[in-house]
Amino acid sequence: MSRRRCSLSSAWILIFVGFVYLTGIYQYFIAWSYSKHYTHWGPFHSLRPAEDVAVKRINEFQHSYSFSNVEKCEIKDSIRLMYVVKSALPNFDKRMGIRNSWGFESRFSDVEIKTVFLLGMNPDKPQLQKLLEKEVQEHKDIIQADFIDSYFNNTIKTMMGLHWTYHNCQKVKYFLFVDDDYYVSTRNMLRFLRDPANYPQYLEKYIVTAVNEYKEHLYAGYVFEHSRPIRWVFSKWYISLDEYPYSEWPPYVTAGAYVLSRKSLEDLYHGSTNTYKFRFDDVFLGMAAKYAGIKPYHHKEFYFYRKLYDLEGYKWVIASHGFDDPKELQEVWSEQRSAGNA
Repeated sequence: MSRRRCSLSSAWILIFVGFVYLTGIYQYFIAWSYSKHYTHWGPFHSLRPAEDVAVKRINEFQHSYSFSNVEKCEIKDSIRLMYVVKSALPNFDKRMGIRNSWGFESRFSDVEIKTVFLLGMNPDKPQLQKLLEKEVQEHKDIIQADFIDSYFNNTIKTMMGLHWTYHNCQKVKYFLFVDDDYYVSTRNMLRFLRDPANYPQYLEKYIVTAVNEYKEHLYAGYVFEHSRPIRWVFSKWYISLDEYPYSEWPPYVTAGAYVLSRKSLEDLYHGSTNTYKFRFDDVFLGMAAKYAGIKPYHHKEFYFYRKLYDLEGYKWVIASHGFDDPKELQEVWSEQRSAGNA
């Protein structure tokens, strides 16, 4: 009798699992049947911000700053490059590792470089906020606003970065927005900015090129050109038709590391204020870029994954993901600096 009950229970479990699976497949195909290409979406057009002054903004950043440290941008001369690092409240060691490696502002005496860190808040851990206050006093490079610091609030953090730089950093020529678990080569970043279309060939082959000091419309990184939302209902990354009714994402740069000229930052900021907030920050920026008429520029030396490390293999790397250990980051950076690559 017990065996029979066991068999019946197993049968019902199999029936239930099969039903759930078939439901997922059904929803998957229904989603693709009713989705359409993103270019059919009305708001996706190349309307320039200057032509859009009469349109009411739908997505302004409205959070208050706990620490703004606007003095970072208050200098007489222009700033060549600013690192805008997305960090999290507990990541004190990562921030220190960056300050002691690629975020070191005096890396080159003849190039003005600044580093700031973007943070939200964690009301459940007031002791972290007290430690942060000491960090702010010592380094004066923290930008913090009153939103909960969580993964799906990365879009808010990105909006904060655009808002803060747009309103405070008119003298900065280029911005690298980057996560705090990345390796970055400042030397290669500056080399890339000299001639993005020919990097690193113009260095390898000693080609003499005309240097354009200000790439007006640069929005560069690792670009996903034809990627699609996940319609599998049981996936962590599931996106319903109500959230996004289109078959493809617009082209977007992975949010881990992307570089913007000042002009592109201005246009992207305006585009973001006219784009409904979306929980994936890199896709949100792709939508904002499409709205503003900015075309993302792909370069293979921005690695959204961890590039396997060796001394020669990192010669031309601009940015690579996967450096969670601050000690390892500083060791790699020091070795690359000694080799003339950082």
